[in-house]
Amino acid sequence: MPYDPDFIPGDSVPMPCPSASLRQRLLGYGQAVEHLRFSLLFDIVRCQAVCTAHNLDGNTLIPAGRIPRIDRFREDPQVPSILQIDNDRGYRNNDWDRGHLVMRRAMHWGDEAAARQADSESYYWTNISPQHSRLHATAWGSIEDWLLRSADEGNVRACIFCGPVLGENDPEHINGPDESPVRIPAGFWKIAVLRHQGRLSAAAFLVWQRDFDSSIPLPFDPGLEQVRVTTLEYLTSLDFGQLRFHDPLRFGQMPENSPGHRAARSAPTPLRPREVSAPSDIVL
Repeated sequence: MPYDPDFIPGDSVPMPCPSASLRQRLLGYGQAVEHLRFSLLFDIVRCQAVCTAHNLDGNTLIPAGRIPRIDRFREDPQVPSILQIDNDRGYRNNDWDRGHLVMRRAMHWGDEAAARQADSESYYWTNISPQHSRLHATAWGSIEDWLLRSADEGNVRACIFCGPVLGENDPEHINGPDESPVRIPAGFWKIAVLRHQGRLSAAAFLVWQRDFDSSIPLPFDPGLEQVRVTTLEYLTSLDFGQLRFHDPLRFGQMPENSPGHRAARSAPTPLRPREVSAPSDIVL
């Protein structure tokens, strides 16, 4: 089934609600596009998802490697072809990675046949966004690894939202003379919702693409990547409802150099690499 808001026993975590202005830009005025194990809201102006939502069952995770990676990127049958950014329009012969929003590994739980199908559906172009080539190997990949490890080791169920940061000043990329321009997202965000020490917790993360322009990759530093849920609401025009009250940073002090203090910048500058912090520094 697609995203289930009641996946965590005893709690309801609904899809975020787009603002009135954002809803005008969304396919079906904000009606979710639903697949086997994830749902998404699709922006028909920027031609990519503004939010994806999926569940993760740490108690039934399938061992890594059992479902092989097969890069079969293809059109989403539920979205008009002309709206989808494919290889020719966005990724062929350039430095932009085809970045998954819903990570394929997060589809690998429960029934294996369903997991294989969900893995395959994660390659729809609607789940792909232009991503800096250094992003996944550093901070973004570390956040995804932490989510999988937290669910696996704690045998917990989680609800996960993810999407790009789309701004008015995002740069255009034209892949070929006959292709429509693609605007590159300024960054990416993710929210993991799970029960921690008997209470619901929503950990939000944000990374900026330009922070990875440097030839020296930035280390994974939760003090920089973890932000308030309300910061993401400001950046995305999505209302996450009660999640802001389950945010451990809501009443705490944000790190001075955190993205929350840089959220209003249209073109954030690269940060100086810092000492690596352990993933246990993430606040839940």
